Amino acid sequence: MNTISTIRHRSLQLCLLLVLSLLSSCTQNMFVTKKKLPPASALDVGPNYQYHLRKDDKISVSVWDHEELSVGSIYGHYSVNETEGKWTMVDAQGNINVPKMGNVHVEGLTVPEAEELFEKMLSKWILAPQLTLKVLNMETTVLGEVGLPGKQRLEKERNTLVEVLGKAGDMGVYADKRHVKLLRPAAGGTQAVEMDLTQLSAFDLNNIVVVPGDVVYVPAKSGKQFDRKAPSVLGIASIVSTVLVITRFFATK
Repeated sequence: MNTISTIRHRSLQLCLLLVLSLLSSCTQNMFVTKKKLPPASALDVGPNYQYHLRKDDKISVSVWDHEELSVGSIYGHYSVNETEGKWTMVDAQGNINVPKMGNVHVEGLTVPEAEELFEKMLSKWILAPQLTLKVLNMETTVLGEVGLPGKQRLEKERNTLVEVLGKAGDMGVYADKRHVKLLRPAAGGTQAVEMDLTQLSAFDLNNIVVVPGDVVYVPAKSGKQFDRKAPSVLGIASIVSTVLVITRFFATK
């Protein structure tokens, strides 16, 4: 009888530990803060947003009908892919080195402004030059409960939050759509906003433009770890229950 009581006691202890394990399950989210984050409007770039060239940008320069003056020309035989193609990088001083023109300061310029500058400089040697400049490393990072987390190439200047999430394979079943975060590096430190994507009434306000360098983070619902652990824990609990039934059967003999 003492042996049976011991088995019961230990089985009950195991059940208690399993219950505590479930109750203590919590989702390990990133970028957690106790203070309330500002709304999406705090990072609104406005309708006239244009990307400004930065240090370490990878640039291709295409001059129509002048392959010798181009760097990774879209008009020639060379790829302008960031990995395989030819490009020039904006250096620590904000300059890029291009054929014929040498070092040209481009940091802070928009793409149209840089193109206009190059065309003006090339007009000394070429009649009515036609030039196309591309930034090859305009990227954002999408993390959390999405289908395809990781780096994402931005193909155009204005990319909305919903477009970026769509390219990331949409949000998963455990995604907390009420607390989607967007983080943006700035001179004074990282800025962050939080958006509730479940409310259609606030869609226009929350579907903000995502710019290169931004991080989009979709946190998990608090019950994610609970749901994941439940099947295995319930399986063990079923075994424990069976043991208790068997010990009770023998105890009545």
